[in-house]
Amino acid sequence: MRPMRLLLRFAILGALVIAWASPATAVVRSENSIPNAARQPVYHRSQSAATEIGELRIPAIGLDETVRSGVAMSVIDQGVAHWAGTSTPGGSGNVVLAGHRSTKTRPFEDLDLLRRGDLIYMADLDGSEIMYTVTDSYIVDPTDLWITYDSPEASLTMFACHPKGSARYRIVVTAEPVADLWMG
Repeated sequence: MRPMRLLLRFAILGALVIAWASPATAVVRSENSIPNAARQPVYHRSQSAATEIGELRIPAIGLDETVRSGVAMSVIDQGVAHWAGTSTPGGSGNVVLAGHRSTKTRPFEDLDLLRRGDLIYMADLDGSEIMYTVTDSYIVDPTDLWITYDSPEASLTMFACHPKGSARYRIVVTAEPVADLWMG
């Protein structure tokens, strides 16, 4: 009887380890999302540009940051990074942003605190501002590049490493536009 009890304990412990190590939410790629031909791979030279393209403001987590073009690590280390070749704010398609949670400037440190309905404001250098509302939050594997794919509707996708201090997974927050504002 003793070996059976020991085996049961190991089985329970193994199940807990597997459950803890797995992503919290299983997410399936949307049928409408497709790889965008303009979306540049991470290693493309355009991902290192670091040109200022606008501002990102998320009042719910106290974020007010410059957005730079490219998702090379040198750009992400400076703050919020825009995946070159994905949509721009106000355009049709998916605007994709990346940022650190626990290193360098940590702009997405509290991305996990965003909830459905929270407002996000993204402005370009001309002063045109788009207001988005958070629609979802989930965890994916780092290889799930479908989060950067284009969609027929305007959308915003922000992602960062998860959990804080680890690159094991990615936390993803999606949003949809509410209205165009002019900051003139």
